[in-house]
This record gives sequence, C-alpha cells and structure tokens, in this order.
Amino acid sequence: MLSCAIDASAPIAVVSLSGALSMSSSVDARSVLHKALAAHPTAVLVDVDGLTVDEDIALTVLSTFGRVAAEWPGCPVVISGSSRTVRRDLERMGINRVVPLYDDRAEAEAALGDLRTPRRFRSMIAATPAATATARDVVRRACTDAGLPALADDAELIVTELVGNVIRHVGGTMELMVSARERFLHLAVRDGSPVKPKRVLPDPETGEGGRGLLLVDAVASGWGTSEISDGKVVWATLRIHRHG
Repeated sequence: MLSCAIDASAPIAVVSLSGALSMSSSVDARSVLHKALAAHPTAVLVDVDGLTVDEDIALTVLSTFGRVAAEWPGCPVVISGSSRTVRRDLERMGINRVVPLYDDRAEAEAALGDLRTPRRFRSMIAATPAATATARDVVRRACTDAGLPALADDAELIVTELVGNVIRHVGGTMELMVSARERFLHLAVRDGSPVKPKRVLPDPETGEGGRGLLLVDAVASGWGTSEISDGKVVWATLRIHRHG
C-alpha cells in the first residue's frame, strides 16, 4: 500500500512517498503531486525514503510530473532518497535525467536553497457576471506590484477568457492565482470541475463562439490544463522580457 503525505508549511512543498509503488498506486501519487503543485510552491521535493517499487514503469509518474511542473507553474522538482535499490530503479528508467536526484532531503533542500521566492497573488472569486472585471483588477494590480506593467493588457485578456469559461461551464467559486517567476508570468484559474476546456473554432456562419481559447493560444507563451483531486487548474504563461 502506498502512503502519500504533503508538507506545504514552507515555500518548498515536500511530498513524501512510502510503501509500495505500482501502476495502480501511481494514480494516488500523481493526485497528491498535482495537489502540491496547485498551491504554487517555490519548488517540490519528492522524498522517496521508505518507498519500494513493485513495477519500475510506475516511476515514470515522477518524470511526467517534473515535465508538467516545468510548464506550469515553472516549478522545479527534485527527488531525495537514500535507498540504493530505488535510486538504481530511478536511474535505469532515466527519471534522473528529467528530475534531479539527491541522496537525502538536506542535500536536496540545499540545492534548492538559492531559488528566489516568486511573487504570488491569489484571490477567491465567485463565478458571477462580475467575476471577469474582478479578475482583471487582480491581474493588473499583480502586474504593477511585480514590476511588470507591460504585461498587464495581455494578462487581462487571458484571465478574462479563463474566468469566462468557469462562469459559462462550471459555476461555483474559483481561485485565481498569479505568480511572477524568473522567466514567466503564470496565470491560473482553479475550479471544481475535472472537465477540460476544449479549443473549438467559431461557427462558420455566425462567427460566434470558440474565440476564447484561440485568443489565449495567440497571446500566451503556453497554456494547458492540470488535473487535481478536486477539479482542475487551467493555466497560461507570458514571457517576461527584462531590460537593463
């Protein structure tokens, strides 16, 4: 049986995996890892001390997670573990080529110690007609406070579409997250539905509908959807061009 625990009390989220990892239990590991990521930590440290590997292919859940975290929210992921058997399995499966592997948690934390804590802004917003205006205000203030006023217009356009999708298709309450990291401004909207948004073309006769995600696709450096245990996060990034 696999045991998964999250310690998100510090900027670096620590996910501890212990017990038996198999293809079936890797689903639980994936859910916990994405739950940790949804909180916008500075980094994620996966502690595999106490882990045993029943099926080595299940370890690919860690490399897949590392790639997802690199896309959104630009979050580095590292693995710590002293078990020679598990380390051998990780290296044989090539996981260490995607996610750095360290002998223990202290070494992994030291490697992450020089990371700059991102500027983060969060707001809970009810999915009412006023939500898009509220979200635009939050994003513009975040861009100003982070010293990125040049990105405000594009960020407002993107968040209008992301929030609009929640209003039209989900309802309830959403969480808007804005994070300014080294290279990208990350925009994300978390809602309670697991259904992923679909990019569709406007109606050829009326020209109506389907423009939202096409606009996001045109303006953003990248965008996508990350599943979490209680819904999903739809995210988009804007590249930061620093001068001087």
